[in-house]
Amino acid sequence: MTLLVCRTCPRYDRRVTGEFGRALRAALEREPGATDVQVRGVACLGGCPEDGVVAVDGPGKARVRFTRVTEADAEAVVRAAIAHGASATGVPAEWAVPSELAGRIGTVTAARGPVA
Repeated sequence: MTLLVCRTCPRYDRRVTGEFGRALRAALEREPGATDVQVRGVACLGGCPEDGVVAVDGPGKARVRFTRVTEADAEAVVRAAIAHGASATGVPAEWAVPSELAGRIGTVTAARGPVA
């Protein structure tokens, strides 16, 4: 399973741009179970202006993007990534979205099939 973390949040506050990604990654390193999650920093996940954006993703699965995440949510983010990884399709109705994150789903993007 892959956890995508925005490296530029908060994008529009130049004084603190990128602090979210650094703080969340540090918090994730302290979480049991985080070693089972592949964390990848990405330039942007398109959640602006609601910063604190992460997404769970995997091959052939829906990408689920969460907004307004903080380093205090690290444990819930790890649980979300593991649950998403264990699901067949990644669609939130098929896995236990942690209650702390359930109200912060920004988008669910269906997986695309192979390009012809």
